[in-house]
Amino acid sequence: MKSVNELPVADFRQLFKQVITQQQMKRSADEKPKKDDCKCSFPSLGTLQTRFLRRMAQLFDSHGRFVACHPNITITACVFLTLFSMLGFLNFTAKSDTLSLWIPEISETKDHVEWLNKNFPPDTRYHSAIVKADNVLSKEGINTVYLLQKRIQEVRTKDNVTWEDMCKKIAIPVTIEEVSWVAWSFNVVFGGCPHFLEICLELSILKILSPIEEVTDEFISNLNQSEILRLINESDKKDDVLQYLGGVTYDMEGNIVGAKATKIDLISETNITEALLNPDPSTSVPVTNVSMMFEEDLKVALLNTTGIPEGIDVSVIVSRSFDDVINENIIGNYNLLFSGFAIMFVYVLIMLGKFNCVEHRVWLSLAGLTGIVLGSVFCMGLCSAFGLMFTQLHNVLPFLMLGIGIDDMFVLVQCYENLSVEEKKEDIAKRFGKTLSYAGMAVSVTSVTNIVAFALGATTVIPALRSFCLFCSVGILAIFIYTLTFFTACMVLDQKRIDERRDGCFCCWRHGESWTPNKWTKKNYLDIFLKKLAEISTHRACKVAITIITFALFGLACYGISKLEQRFEERWLIPDDSYLAKWFDDRQEFFNNKGERGTIYVAEFEMNGKQLDKVQSLVRKLANQTDIITEVDTWALGFSDFYDDSMNSTTLQVELGKYLHSKDGLQFHDRFEFANGARPKCNEEAPDVVMFKIQYQHPLFSGPLEHVPAMNKVKDLIKEVNIEGRVFAKSIKYEFWEVDEILSAELIRSVTLALVCVFLIVIFMLANLTAAFLVLFCVMFTLVDVMGFMYFWGLTIDTTSCMLLIVCIGLSVDYAAHIAHGFLEQDGGDIKSREARLNLRTQKTLLKIGPAVFYGGFSTLLATILLAGSDYYLFVAFFKVFFLVVVFGLFHGLVFLPVVLCLVGPTHAEDVAHNEKYELEKLKPTIDL
Repeated sequence: MKSVNELPVADFRQLFKQVITQQQMKRSADEKPKKDDCKCSFPSLGTLQTRFLRRMAQLFDSHGRFVACHPNITITACVFLTLFSMLGFLNFTAKSDTLSLWIPEISETKDHVEWLNKNFPPDTRYHSAIVKADNVLSKEGINTVYLLQKRIQEVRTKDNVTWEDMCKKIAIPVTIEEVSWVAWSFNVVFGGCPHFLEICLELSILKILSPIEEVTDEFISNLNQSEILRLINESDKKDDVLQYLGGVTYDMEGNIVGAKATKIDLISETNITEALLNPDPSTSVPVTNVSMMFEEDLKVALLNTTGIPEGIDVSVIVSRSFDDVINENIIGNYNLLFSGFAIMFVYVLIMLGKFNCVEHRVWLSLAGLTGIVLGSVFCMGLCSAFGLMFTQLHNVLPFLMLGIGIDDMFVLVQCYENLSVEEKKEDIAKRFGKTLSYAGMAVSVTSVTNIVAFALGATTVIPALRSFCLFCSVGILAIFIYTLTFFTACMVLDQKRIDERRDGCFCCWRHGESWTPNKWTKKNYLDIFLKKLAEISTHRACKVAITIITFALFGLACYGISKLEQRFEERWLIPDDSYLAKWFDDRQEFFNNKGERGTIYVAEFEMNGKQLDKVQSLVRKLANQTDIITEVDTWALGFSDFYDDSMNSTTLQVELGKYLHSKDGLQFHDRFEFANGARPKCNEEAPDVVMFKIQYQHPLFSGPLEHVPAMNKVKDLIKEVNIEGRVFAKSIKYEFWEVDEILSAELIRSVTLALVCVFLIVIFMLANLTAAFLVLFCVMFTLVDVMGFMYFWGLTIDTTSCMLLIVCIGLSVDYAAHIAHGFLEQDGGDIKSREARLNLRTQKTLLKIGPAVFYGGFSTLLATILLAGSDYYLFVAFFKVFFLVVVFGLFHGLVFLPVVLCLVGPTHAEDVAHNEKYELEKLKPTIDL
């Protein structure tokens, strides 16, 4: 006769049921339940979750059996689905302009800018060259500036377009003694003012050296260094002198004796009507092909080093430069994607199979990568069909899809390898049914969490981030579907090949029945490592050490977060070896003493004295804000001498024409837009003013903490003055500053929503509150560590890093959720000690699912490793964040979480068995064994 303690757990359960049955039979048979005593109750949430998970396991089992029975049909269906989705590319839309990418749809700024672009689209193009030397105020330096200006005049495209045709012209006051009588007569005959001339807007230090006479070869040849310094120091335009010199040095008397750099500024115009009718898709703003061709020739002329003296360096930018360099850089870096796929193929080939002629999986590895490509194409096609825009942020999608897709593949293969020897002897349909009943749930937990997390991230008001998150949601869904269909079907065919002992490369070659794999190929060295790790993790001393390390990293990360800045610079997008990078660096070193220039636009108004008084009030208020504005247009104050409040609209128009042709008002011609594009003439009534502008200059700000309040202060002053009509402030940088204003709040909101989503989905999919809290705990620790170490690696908070932090949440869930799910599936055996049972379950978890988690994490790192050598900021930031996510995610998933599970791991089925055993022990005297 056996004692109770000697019985196995299964026998305990059966015996326990028998005892309960005997006790129930002792009740009176006559005691029948009454109808009124019948009570109906709804199942508990835990019961519903259990039923749902059981049902899902059955569905995945059925799906695995179906795919195993019809692999060819499944593969064909996936290919046709991808081809059908490619129809969406007919609606493919790529955006690169700031307004479409970053400004919220409900923003007033977007409304104003769209109105401005529709009614008064910008037609000016900016170009510049910086000449750098030990002293540019030498004969060689001035000769170089003159040589560059001559080359500008000589530029001629194949369509005979010259600088004179493209330049923006301005009027300057002159006297008859300063110009030829021919020029004087020409302006009189053709309606211009006799004392003004139009010249190309071409600014350089030569205008200081020769403000009246045209600069000629003879003038330049007669200059020497002492004459140059005399002309510079005797100029009555000191502000203009300093505007075009950088790195200036002075003598004891305050005279300029040298400068390290000087610049040439050029302003051209483009035919905006033609540009809007026939836009160039490669540019972020409307521009004509004529302008693009001219700018290309201008760039070549300015970059030509022929005739440039030794020791003098020239850096150049033309308006098309930024778009050209960015587009070339993105295309050039796509070779990293193909190289990444090649590396991943080798890695997957090594990890999925074994090193023998039958069990290595060459074709399955290739099929896995093909499935990722098909899923990515499906994602792009479907999102394009629904009109989602493609931006520069989306260039990282292939790498993201590659990392996530490989992770799911490893989980599927690992689950198949975890089948027992008896289960592997069953027919292939049953094998893959059982494989997907577990793998399907494991992959679903992470995929569903990622999909919903990105979907919640798409609730952001920033259009580019919203589009990226939606692309990611659809892409992860596509990878999930193709993994469970296309890759599973390919794995079925590959497993049939292995069962038939066909060669891994030459499938027609069948090895004999006597073939057996080499002994050393049966060893899994990662399993050996994880087994050692599991044993070490369960030692109390190691638990303490790992906990201390985890919280030390957390504390260091918190310090890093406290130092993390919100900042972004255009220079980061430019490769260091490009000609444009040299110009940005030179400007930063020598001409970075001024801040952003802004413009206040006033339109849809009535010209009268009351309105002009309000404009004057606004100008005075702006001028008083000396901490945020260094200079402001004074035309409104100057025009006040030409009118009084009693004048009607017609008289005001006449006086405005006089003012704009006065010596003081001439410089403000471009501040006014007149009806039908007309221009005012001397001593005549000016055409109807449809818009006017007030320009102002900000000082140099250090970051968002300064420039965001300054921008808002200008907007508040406009509202305070209350000028009638459409009145708004705009600057090139204001669109970026508005993003800075909302970026932190959007990041906090998106991360919070994603974490809540992670918790709710994980708790439902795992059906265990403790496990869900532990997963959330690990995700939060990983997120904090990544953000903190971003500071130590030179990253900042910007739109790119915000997008990557949302990705971080999705990826870090994978590592922790797989371990938690695996832990819940493990039985602690017939062990009395709860601690020992938890340790055993942890060890089993690491051995069962640990390899797949490690392979998936390492594959994500390997997929992006080549981006470390990229010179494109987005790719480099992507690599850095992904590296941190993988390192900290694997650490918290494979090292820290097992320690926590050993301490407070959730109970599972074996605890029920031990409770039954305890009840049976109490009933032992009444049981006849």
